[in-house]
Amino acid sequence: MLVDGLEINNWNRSTVKEVKSGGIDVVHATCGVWEDLAGAITRIGDWRHFERENSDLIRIVRNVQEMHEAKDSGVLGVVLGFQNSSMLGDDPEMVGIFADLGIRIIQLTYNISNHLGSSCWEPEDGGLTRVGHRMISAFNSSGVLIDISHVGNRTGLEAIDSSEKPIAVTHGNPSSFCNSPRNKPDHLIEALAGRGGIIGCTLYPLFMGGDTITRLDWCRMIADTAEKIGVNHVAIGSDSVVGWAPDALGWMRSGRWDRPKQAEDAPTFPNWPKWFKGPEDFDSLSEGFSEVGFSSEEIALIMGSNWIRLFEDVFNG
Repeated sequence: MLVDGLEINNWNRSTVKEVKSGGIDVVHATCGVWEDLAGAITRIGDWRHFERENSDLIRIVRNVQEMHEAKDSGVLGVVLGFQNSSMLGDDPEMVGIFADLGIRIIQLTYNISNHLGSSCWEPEDGGLTRVGHRMISAFNSSGVLIDISHVGNRTGLEAIDSSEKPIAVTHGNPSSFCNSPRNKPDHLIEALAGRGGIIGCTLYPLFMGGDTITRLDWCRMIADTAEKIGVNHVAIGSDSVVGWAPDALGWMRSGRWDRPKQAEDAPTFPNWPKWFKGPEDFDSLSEGFSEVGFSSEEIALIMGSNWIRLFEDVFNG
């Protein structure tokens, strides 16, 4: 089973077909970023409507059994997740409520700090807050996977230590490969793996060094990471952004708090490398993994089985 650990696409029928054309069976799809409580529920409603109107192509899945059933039916299994916890407010009970509505993955922070902790982009990381510790207990008891991709390093390390369940970087790379605040230092990745977690290595150009990086370079990074932490703790989270208008990136990055003063100041999406233009190229990554020496069994782990094992552990908790 092929699993992409995160895509933040503008979903429609053509997007689903593009994702499926890359052999992907299950995808973690971003369902909310900057939304408040009401906005997040509306987004879940949008997804339910989309599923109902496109039942021949997709199915929202809540556990591993449903993932296998979706694959057997020839439809894309969609795991819904939030890339922020703003919709939770300061109430841990919201975690269980959203879990009941189908949310299986929640990131502690996005690009700014919040009630739970610090973002990776803040100049100072204050660590996991008291509310953050309570929320982690709620994530664990509700069977929701904790994501620390955009989270500051101190907050992330404290989350790893606080959680009774393994957690994930659904879309990020080692900072030793690409020096960005969004990537993770080796000691955090090692701590993550030491507690059973997974890093979903990303293909987003800004976090792997740009569109000139070769597939061989990226696959060697995967091999180096697997050598350090074990192949059971490495997967893929492409961070694909299919179907968006060029001006959508400003909202994704900053929401309402940092609006550009002029239209020409708005950020634009980066160029993707020729060897990975989007999810349609997902299954071709196995060729690169073979080139750097991974066995067929190890490739299967990286391409999806590691995510399935983690989902089995956390979602059914």
